[in-house]
Amino acid sequence: MPIPNHDGPNTQLFITTRKTYLATVIAALMLGTSPALAQDETNTVAQQKDTQLLAPVTVTASSLEGGITEGTNSLTTNNTAAATGLQLSLRETPQSVTVITRERMDQEGISSLGDAVSKAPGITYSPSGSPLGGYARISSRGYSVNNLMVDGVPLPAKGISGLGAIQGLSTLNTDIYDSVTVVRGATGLMTGAGDPSATISLTRKRPTHEFQASFAQSLGTWEQSRTVGDISGPLNASGTLRGRVVGAFDTGESWKQGYHYDKSVLYGVLEADIGANTLASLALEYGENDADGGAGPSTGYALADENGKLTPFGREDNAMTDWSGFHDQRMGLTAALEHNFNNDWKGKLAYNHNVIETKQRFGLASYVPDADGQADLHLRSYRIKNTVDSVGAKLDGRYTLFGRMHDLNVGWNGSWTDEHIKDWYRDRKNHRVNIYSWNRYFPEPDWESLYRPRGRDKVTQNGAYVATRLNATDDLSVLLGTRWSNWRTRAIDPSGKQTEEREEKGVFTPYVGLVYDFTSNISGYASYTTIFNPQSKRDVNDSLLDPEEGINIEAGLKGEWFDGALNASAAVFEVRKDNLAVKDGNKETPDGNTAYRAEDKTKGQGWELEVAGELMEGWQLQGGYTRMQSKDSDGSRLNTEQPKHQVKLFTSFTPQSISKLTIGGGANWQSHTYRSGAKGVFRDIYTQDSYWVVNLMARYAFTEQLSLTANVNNLFDEDYRTDLNNHDYGAPRNVLATLKYKF
Repeated sequence: MPIPNHDGPNTQLFITTRKTYLATVIAALMLGTSPALAQDETNTVAQQKDTQLLAPVTVTASSLEGGITEGTNSLTTNNTAAATGLQLSLRETPQSVTVITRERMDQEGISSLGDAVSKAPGITYSPSGSPLGGYARISSRGYSVNNLMVDGVPLPAKGISGLGAIQGLSTLNTDIYDSVTVVRGATGLMTGAGDPSATISLTRKRPTHEFQASFAQSLGTWEQSRTVGDISGPLNASGTLRGRVVGAFDTGESWKQGYHYDKSVLYGVLEADIGANTLASLALEYGENDADGGAGPSTGYALADENGKLTPFGREDNAMTDWSGFHDQRMGLTAALEHNFNNDWKGKLAYNHNVIETKQRFGLASYVPDADGQADLHLRSYRIKNTVDSVGAKLDGRYTLFGRMHDLNVGWNGSWTDEHIKDWYRDRKNHRVNIYSWNRYFPEPDWESLYRPRGRDKVTQNGAYVATRLNATDDLSVLLGTRWSNWRTRAIDPSGKQTEEREEKGVFTPYVGLVYDFTSNISGYASYTTIFNPQSKRDVNDSLLDPEEGINIEAGLKGEWFDGALNASAAVFEVRKDNLAVKDGNKETPDGNTAYRAEDKTKGQGWELEVAGELMEGWQLQGGYTRMQSKDSDGSRLNTEQPKHQVKLFTSFTPQSISKLTIGGGANWQSHTYRSGAKGVFRDIYTQDSYWVVNLMARYAFTEQLSLTANVNNLFDEDYRTDLNNHDYGAPRNVLATLKYKF
């Protein structure tokens, strides 16, 4: 897809055309005329200005294939296959899609997946207060985000994090990724089981045809140090064998007392051209995380005692014993084969093997204390090994029907998860400390004498899917798809005996979408997407709840300008769910875990606006507004821990007169949240008021190779909680400086 050349002789014409376009659009809106006329007028101006334009610079196929964003210097992408498996532009995709590009992550110094997805409109990110090792929840449209795709193949979250989406996923290092895509709503067509919330699709960096390398060193508040190396290029004279290696190491402290972390990742990938039409690739990924002084569901003390009196703690106080800690290591292997049968048809086969081992131990004093400050100490330790294999096979191309060309994607994917809980111990009621005088010391138990093996959980999921885009007319396209899924889980006790089995066979999840082009830049769309979710929540009798059933109905407008350099959308949506697991008061299962009950006819409704890309020469913008609210069958609000309103904005600008300088910043705002079921004085206590968090950035390129980026996060030092129940807070004001050299 051609992208205008901003550096050649036609630079001034491009700038004039862009400014003329913006002016005519604004005038059209003010006068109530059609915005399409603005585009026509712009085209006319461009033609009259100069008919001797140089040919536009075209990005090579490798830059556009799969929506690769590296090197585009853009905050948007030309295309994505994350929603339907079909390679479509954002405008052609009948769902809400946000892409956090490599440029956005570099400008803001984003190094963790949690921070990356938190930039997407409609996403609620709630970490426990620990940068690493703590629990963190990612939610969208009222429900948890548990679905993950890596290079187009669904991968269970337990393949990269010990406790699935709640621990480890948010701390995943982003240096090895080209982009992070968030598809909101139900995504059952591609992923099978899950919530009608969103899917996170990760696109890893690929080898380049030309040599490139970079080295970056970051230093920041709390003794943060981050080192990243990235080298890529051909490995033989003909360029048919290419490789890339990315390595990153993070270390630092935190605003939490007595906390330290180390985090590292190493990624290597080889690509080989086998003939003119076949590409083979092999990738190896290794990651390791360590945290001392904090891990688990929380790091903060309770907000109030049992009488509703506020506890005198702040964001730096740590409610964990000094020996608390977390360690995991992850190894992943990916092999893939792609083949172009002809200009219209291509196929891909991919296999992933992932092993992650997690160890955690903590003593946590976050329970509500009595009037004297006495609180139970939660002691817990476990060792888990997860082995996850996943396979994806697909064939996509074009076919002719009734004199028109249409698109087709058929495929099959599956995963096999073996979660082996080797050792496990929990005690929440037999030890007490006085939180007002406690110095975080408590004798560490002899875990080896206390461990109780828990056995294994094995989950198998597979399914076949088909999706087609029927180009009914020049302006109307119809997307139809369905998935046929099988799902099975088995619980095996330490002796090897199967204690429980559950199976879902032949579950169909349909997908329907319509896209109509009103003009050459504006489209309207509507979609109906579904998903099902066999859940692990249990009732008071320790019985598993029936699978959840989710539906997402969405409609809106999408716009695309300047050959995809600027995208915008407006959407209204409704999310429906049956068998939703909700807490059953204060009841517990026989094992002492939280008990749940199934709620039918729950409904969430909302709307959102989003814009991403280049507004004019050098000015980039990404952001949006989301309004969302969920209610149960009686009309009472659900998920009050998630905000009803959100605003997320980021912009950067490179002045023509100082082209080496880029300045920018962002602001996130959310409305108040409160704990469901809290009454009386506790309603006010367990409420987080609305708040803004403002960030700034500046980058200066001393040469084409050397640049310095400075980031100031939480500029006004906003004090806000990320957990409604405890003294867990977002990061205070902090600074990060990154020196980067490109070879």
